[in-house]
Amino acid sequence: MELLRRGYEVNVGKMGQTEVDFVAKKGDVISYYQVTASLTEQTTFEREIRPLKKINDNYPKKILTLDRFTLGNYEGIEVLNAVDWILGKKYR
Repeated sequence: MELLRRGYEVNVGKMGQTEVDFVAKKGDVISYYQVTASLTEQTTFEREIRPLKKINDNYPKKILTLDRFTLGNYEGIEVLNAVDWILGKKYR
C-alpha cells in the first residue's frame, strides 16, 4: 500500500521458481522490493536476496525488514529497516 501511496504501479515479479515481492514502477524507473520480518537467520537471508541477485539490471533493489541487525548494502542490494523506510529516514 505504501508504494501505491507513493505513486508507483506495483506488480509481483516471478523468475522461474523464485519471486520478487514487489516490482514498483514510476515513470521509467523500476525498483524491486523484498519484504521480510527478519533477515537474521541465514536461510531467510539467502531466500530473500537470491531473486534480487538474479536480476541483471541497474535499477534499485531493496529488502525491507523489521530487524536492525542486517541493515546495509549487499552487492548493490540495500537492506533497510521497514519502519525507517516508511518514515523516510536516511542512513549515511
